[in-house]
Amino acid sequence: MSNTLKCITWIVRILTGGTFIFSGFVKAIDPWGTFYKLQDYMGAMHLPDYPNLLLTGAFLLFGYEFCVGVFLILGCFRKSAPICAAIFMGIMLPLTLWIAVCNPVADCGCFGDFLLISNWATFWKNVVLSIAIGWLLRYNRHLHWIIRPHIQWIALIASAAYVTIIGLCGYIYQPLLDFRPYPKGSMLADTESDDMEQDDEDDIRLIYQRNGVERSFGIYDELPSEEDGWTFVRRETPAAPVEIRHEDAALSDNDNRRESTFRIWSDDGEDDLTSDVLLTDGAQIILFMPELRDVSVASTWQINSLYTWAKEHDIDMVAVVSGTRKEISDWRDLSLAAYPVYTADDTEIKMAVRGNPAVMYLQDGHIVWKTTLRALGTSDFLAPDASPDPASYGRNDRLLLYNITGIYLIILGVLAVFSRINIIGRCFSRLSHDGKASR
Repeated sequence: MSNTLKCITWIVRILTGGTFIFSGFVKAIDPWGTFYKLQDYMGAMHLPDYPNLLLTGAFLLFGYEFCVGVFLILGCFRKSAPICAAIFMGIMLPLTLWIAVCNPVADCGCFGDFLLISNWATFWKNVVLSIAIGWLLRYNRHLHWIIRPHIQWIALIASAAYVTIIGLCGYIYQPLLDFRPYPKGSMLADTESDDMEQDDEDDIRLIYQRNGVERSFGIYDELPSEEDGWTFVRRETPAAPVEIRHEDAALSDNDNRRESTFRIWSDDGEDDLTSDVLLTDGAQIILFMPELRDVSVASTWQINSLYTWAKEHDIDMVAVVSGTRKEISDWRDLSLAAYPVYTADDTEIKMAVRGNPAVMYLQDGHIVWKTTLRALGTSDFLAPDASPDPASYGRNDRLLLYNITGIYLIILGVLAVFSRINIIGRCFSRLSHDGKASR
């Protein structure tokens, strides 16, 4: 194999492997987002939605992509890795062609929320990848490995463990990197903005449901009667452009406030109460439940104790949910909710925070931390050992990501060095021999 072919193959291997790693990593960072995208696909194909199966599929998807990318770059499984990549593209290429032609979803989600590209751009990206993989199927086995074949299984275990841990952190807590419109340090909604006062009423849609069928109405249309079996489901407002602030932005930096599309409505969905509910001064806890019907009643003790704890520490607490009037009424009765309950669009809730239920802590209207309810680590906030400091329930997500990534890279580095130990030993022997000869 000529040096030119080797150089081209190395470039193709690095670019292809890097694309697979990047795609798998951004999906693993936000497994909830990957899960929601798979739900979109199931809905577009009119297939049954099995949440546990889809969640497992999400983990297998980003784990497969990430590991294949790592093996391509490191030269592990030189024959098998390109074959695995080709099998993956054999599925994704026709799938993305169908998405590009029929446009059943807004974007394919191949790069998560980090990078949104058009469906046709996704298809042509996969065409280029397929060509690159075809090249690797022919020439990759002629290149040298970076990690020795007899210890490649360690790289496999380390890579699978790394991407799984990243995914579990994103699922149990929150994404360790937040690419969505509401990162830490930003405002959930700019209640002082003039745009907050009024929407374009002609674009507001009221969604009603009867016998499982949803129907959209304008606010000036004659609305259906509940006596005829219609139930109000939600209100939809036009999305406005969102300027995203950096996750680590200073909380007091008022000059960098962003325009937000987040809206909070009354429990009947008729009145916009965003400016009344969100505090611009003081501490506030918001309990989010994007799918109220799926929230277990077993979580009510933890929620109610959190509300009592918040009142004792002069912290305002409200719930923002997505559900029908009946679901909200049933929840109030079953959970004995003493906190105010408001509504919001389920998609907006999922953009703001992952998990069902999830908790967000704000100070002076700015997001300090957010987490799933289960990850708070305190089942009873009325217990004597419960921390009185709300900031103590947050985490440094980036530090956690850096530590996990650092350990993983050290393992790969040690494997790479160990794979070259014979060469390193021969170099030292040669230098020692040359030193003795010079004397």
